[in-house]
Amino acid sequence: MEILLIDDHALIQELMPPVLRKAFGEVEIVPASDLESAFQRLAHHNPPDLALLDLGLPGHSGLDTLRRFRWKFPSVRVVILSSTDDAATVRVAQGMGVVGYVFKTATPDQMIEAFKLIAAGGTFFPEQQPNK
Repeated sequence: MEILLIDDHALIQELMPPVLRKAFGEVEIVPASDLESAFQRLAHHNPPDLALLDLGLPGHSGLDTLRRFRWKFPSVRVVILSSTDDAATVRVAQGMGVVGYVFKTATPDQMIEAFKLIAAGGTFFPEQQPNK
């Protein structure tokens, strides 16, 4: 299995692989620090089994990031990994066909459980949203 991890934070790029391996087992994790490098990678390789997408990438904001990704690569399964935790954003992302939405504020154990559901073919969306 191959996972494309699209996030501009070095800490996320460093800390997510062990979490993902606990949830998915042996996986190849391909990092991309912005949407353009993710697009270049996807243009020259087979699509990944899953893309983890941050909504706050350089040069893009919020759901526009997801819209651009979905427009270019509609068949790639996407999980949002974001610090954006408002209920409206989660609902819209879900309506755009993502298979999960994981808050960056979740604990590693919570992330592992969410990713295990996704690995088993399910979806994960937070049950309770903060009031904003």
